[in-house]
Amino acid sequence: MNKHLLKVLLILVLMGQPLFAQNREVSGTVTEKSGGAPMPGVIVRVKGAKSGTSTNAEGKYHLQVPGQHAVLIFSFVGYTQVEHVVSGDVLDVSLVADNKQLSEIVVTAQGLKRSARELGYSVAKIDNASLTQGKVVNLATGLASKVSGLQVNLPNNGVNPEPRIVLRGNRSLTGNNQALIVVDGVPVPSAVLSNLNPNDIENVNVLKGANAANLYGSEGVNGVLMITTKKGKTGRPVVRYSNTTQFETVSMLPDMQYKFGGGSDGVHDPIENTSWGAPFDGTLKQVGPTLADGSKWMLPYVGLKDEKRKFWDRGLTVQNDVAVSAGSDNSEFYLSFQDANIKGVIPKDKNRRTGARLNASRKMGIFTAGFNAGYTVTKTNTTTANIYDNLLNIPQNVPITQLSDWRNNKWAATDGYFNGYYRNPWWLIDNQRADRMTNLFNGNLDLGLQPLSWLNFVYRVGLYNEAYTQKSFRAKVNPTTAYQRPTADNGYVKDEAYTRRRINSDILVTADHKFGDFSTKLTLGNTIRDNYDNYSSIEANGLVAPDVYNVNNRTGEATVDQYYRDTRLTALFGDLSVGFRNYLFLGVTARNEWVSILSSKNRSYFYPGASLSFVFTDAIQALQGNRTLSFGKVTLSANKTGNVNLDPYQLITPFINGTGFPFGTLPGQTLDNRFRSQELKPEFVNSVEATLQLGFFQDRLSTEISVYKTTSKGQIIPIQTSFATGYSSVLVNSGEVSIKGIEFDVKGTPVKNKNVTWTVGVNGTYLQNKVISIYGGENGTSEVPIGGYANSAYIYAVIGQQYPTLKVKAYQRDPQGRIVVDGATGYPKVANALKPVGQTNPNFMMGFNTSVKYKGFTLGIQLDYRTGNVFYNQLGRGMDFNGLGSRNAEYNREPFVIPNSVIEVSPGKFEPNTNIKTTSGGFDYWYSQYSQINENYVADATFLKLREASLTYDLPATLLRRQNIVKAASVTISGRNLLMWLPKENIWTDPEFNFTSGNAIGVVDDKIAPPTRIYGASVNITF
Repeated sequence: MNKHLLKVLLILVLMGQPLFAQNREVSGTVTEKSGGAPMPGVIVRVKGAKSGTSTNAEGKYHLQVPGQHAVLIFSFVGYTQVEHVVSGDVLDVSLVADNKQLSEIVVTAQGLKRSARELGYSVAKIDNASLTQGKVVNLATGLASKVSGLQVNLPNNGVNPEPRIVLRGNRSLTGNNQALIVVDGVPVPSAVLSNLNPNDIENVNVLKGANAANLYGSEGVNGVLMITTKKGKTGRPVVRYSNTTQFETVSMLPDMQYKFGGGSDGVHDPIENTSWGAPFDGTLKQVGPTLADGSKWMLPYVGLKDEKRKFWDRGLTVQNDVAVSAGSDNSEFYLSFQDANIKGVIPKDKNRRTGARLNASRKMGIFTAGFNAGYTVTKTNTTTANIYDNLLNIPQNVPITQLSDWRNNKWAATDGYFNGYYRNPWWLIDNQRADRMTNLFNGNLDLGLQPLSWLNFVYRVGLYNEAYTQKSFRAKVNPTTAYQRPTADNGYVKDEAYTRRRINSDILVTADHKFGDFSTKLTLGNTIRDNYDNYSSIEANGLVAPDVYNVNNRTGEATVDQYYRDTRLTALFGDLSVGFRNYLFLGVTARNEWVSILSSKNRSYFYPGASLSFVFTDAIQALQGNRTLSFGKVTLSANKTGNVNLDPYQLITPFINGTGFPFGTLPGQTLDNRFRSQELKPEFVNSVEATLQLGFFQDRLSTEISVYKTTSKGQIIPIQTSFATGYSSVLVNSGEVSIKGIEFDVKGTPVKNKNVTWTVGVNGTYLQNKVISIYGGENGTSEVPIGGYANSAYIYAVIGQQYPTLKVKAYQRDPQGRIVVDGATGYPKVANALKPVGQTNPNFMMGFNTSVKYKGFTLGIQLDYRTGNVFYNQLGRGMDFNGLGSRNAEYNREPFVIPNSVIEVSPGKFEPNTNIKTTSGGFDYWYSQYSQINENYVADATFLKLREASLTYDLPATLLRRQNIVKAASVTISGRNLLMWLPKENIWTDPEFNFTSGNAIGVVDDKIAPPTRIYGASVNITF
């Protein structure tokens, strides 16, 4: 009996043992093999099951595994994936860096995935950690100085600036030079950058030139930013929350004088905006008019040094993010929400962006389906007035910070404000504004079919839809003050509506097969793209009732504007890659486009490309396994790309409303004065590039050097013609632009051990962007105007000069470069023609980044250096015009001898000027002479910026292990543009600013806010 009972118990124990073993917990630490440093973020999953996790900041993991012989898979980007059988409760693993770095998969044009070793051109990747190091709101801001060849400019410090992104210089004289933006495989307008949440971005692949972006056709001729958004990851659902709070303060104001106050000709005037008055003496003097009740505002006559700085607000940005992700072997899911609330340094300017993103995918046998969609609502409320210019037209003795309450302070009201020329900036902030709401949807659907292991079909359709409405207004003012120069304003109101829609459809067929030592990959595709936009506005000038902002509340006729544009592009393309023994690759691309913008006989055009990649460390037996040289690759590529730099309907000469029409019910239209030829063809861009990539010491040091040349011929440019033809200009195909450049990227890890990891990266770009020809040969057109201030400071394309070139009204000089002055007045003479003073695009750029990790702390620093260019400051000219600039007080406004000046005593003969002083040292000289010579406001545009700095602390896993809710947490303090070093001659502003986001770079006006620095803190929690 006992024997039978013992047998039964033994059987039950053996049967139950698997049940007890179903939910074992395995834990361990994942470290790097080379230095023993813990590795956070390593994916740990059970082979053949959906369960998985990732290591925490200390490289530790905990995971429930089934059975006794489960297999765990450990994977991390850049490291060799390993599998281990679970034999106990603790499993520690060391991962080895994949020194064959070239096996990394890169997303290239049309969303094609290629091994890095296959690519015959330069591609750079910016990961999420680098992109968000400075806790940016605008994605473009996080790209600056991260890789070579990439130039990012934010033209102003507004609450929602429009970035300018250029790769490898300017190819087109008058057309678009900005890089194409592609999100999850679908090309979209660049406006998407200010609407994407940087925390949703997995990485950005930078296809630097037309060689890499050939398959995108004319849109990709300027290079491409391939933005890939986050997907769900295998394992349990993960919830992440983050809050970032940042402050923004003015970091630089132009040099100003504090010796003289308001007035003219050295005499104090209480109602003058200019600062040509008497020297400050501390006595009580009147500011503003004498009011009807006889009251006067009497103040000490002194220079108030902090008033203009105190005028600006301390900006505040608050970001709140929540993201949920999950995944299994067959499906992925990612959902995020963000609210970003920005208040700028201009008082009451604000921008609020609220958005959501949903990415999901599913694999069902031979079928795959993916969906990526983002939706944002952006509300922007800003002043449209020129606040900075108004502020700089206030003498230093006026306490502008006391004049903010224009409703209740009689000296701040429109009837009592001191300035007869300019309005109170506080009044403008409240009474001249624009309120805009933008709805933007960007999404795509991918459907895949893989009937055979070597054959794959993909259909992708994308929709970009942007719509905004805007109301702008300026209040009606009827001052009753009887003092000099009262200004009335009848005000205005304007309503605008805009819709832009872009539908993109791609079909791709890919065949991938190996034949012995050879591998082949062929992709054939078709693209159909439809672009549509519609704009309308109605404006009422002359309000009847004050403070009623409705277009029906008007006198006279309303001004109405509308345009509608619809274009289509169709393309067929192919991409063939042939490899030999996985170290030699030949790539061939071809594309034919049909565009509706061109005439029927020219709208079809074809262009090819070819590339070669040779991994010589795999091909040469003596280099295999070399401990010093881990890998090496050389590439060579050449291609030709068409570029249609025309707006829709540019080949049609339109009728436009004549001046003053419609007049009541009477219409009046006239032909446009530009002739549009039906013979226009695309510009064609020819590019060649060679690249050398080297890796040393098992990826501890890597370098990449690229040289390239781009030639753009058949530019589409306007050429002036005789008015006798009935036109003032004609569009022609002519002109040639050449770009030559060299780039380098160096990354290294000098220190890597259990406690410390130190990484360093340096990238640099040198380029020459030269105009070879324009039109008509030697006796033809030698320059093309691009933009700026007419007849004083203008950007040009000039034959033989770097593009763009700045030309300004300049001094007349002798052969030695000395200023020629009038022998009677001592005033400088002005050159007869505008003078070229330099290029406005930097010819050398360098980025430097470093990161130091010590236990739970990570310090990151990013520097940005640019040089080799100049810029023009309209800001400085305005300050010398009104007497506020520091230069015009250097000689105490007494007559003086202009330094380094000469007098022309006879034609071509000059003698040094040692005693002829300027007739005036005050208003007449600085206002009427000096400020009219724009050369005085050209400065070296070199800068070095501490672009980003951050310090992050990851909470120890031992601290979080006591509870089961929070899996990881970190705290970061960060800053952007914390420091800026400028040449001494630049006493005005940040040379990165610009008055436009177009090609006329290098001109800074007085319509923007001053430079700022941003600093703050963020908290990240993972549940």
